[in-house]
Amino acid sequence: MNFNQWATENVNLIGVFNITLTILLTALNVWFARNSQKYSAESLKHNEKIRQENNTPNVIGYFDSNDLQFVSFKLTNRGENAAKNIKINLTTKNGGWLPKDLKNAHMLNEGVAFLAPGQTINALAGSFIEVMDEERNFPSFDIQIDYQDIDSISYSRSYVLDLNMYKGNFSIKEKGLHDLNKDIDKIEQHIRKAVRIYETQDRREREQIKNRTRKIRS
Repeated sequence: MNFNQWATENVNLIGVFNITLTILLTALNVWFARNSQKYSAESLKHNEKIRQENNTPNVIGYFDSNDLQFVSFKLTNRGENAAKNIKINLTTKNGGWLPKDLKNAHMLNEGVAFLAPGQTINALAGSFIEVMDEERNFPSFDIQIDYQDIDSISYSRSYVLDLNMYKGNFSIKEKGLHDLNKDIDKIEQHIRKAVRIYETQDRREREQIKNRTRKIRS
């Protein structure tokens, strides 16, 4: 018996096999299509989340100091997008007190309307001596910052700021009149040096003008 004879005698069986195979292939196609759509949707959602995270504002507040022994509160936007309607709630912990200069700061009382990417604004808190209490301890603060991005999506973050990180810093000292006089002397030296440089340049320029005038006359 050749194949043609076998196929003729088993045509019904072959038909059932073809139908079964078609159903299986169709089911596989549907399964792959659904999973492909699900994967694509999840991938798009994940990519959109990453895009939003990379383009959201990142507003933080912190304390910073400089060589002049003053402490400032700084608000900066480290994100890739601008922030707006920024509200800052800064409260002391453990019965501490808010420095007067900081208490009157506009950004703490009224907030900040707009902060561009990379922009930083600051408010003076006072000198280290003014910020410390009688036992030379620094205050700690609870801070909460609420803000929006350009699309009016709201963000909020809260954490603790502890100025005691400066405690024991060898550069923190109470300056007396002698130290202040030294600082004033340094400033005066810089001013005198700048004046001498300016006078030297001015004399050179006047000599050059005189030489040019002489050449023209001759």
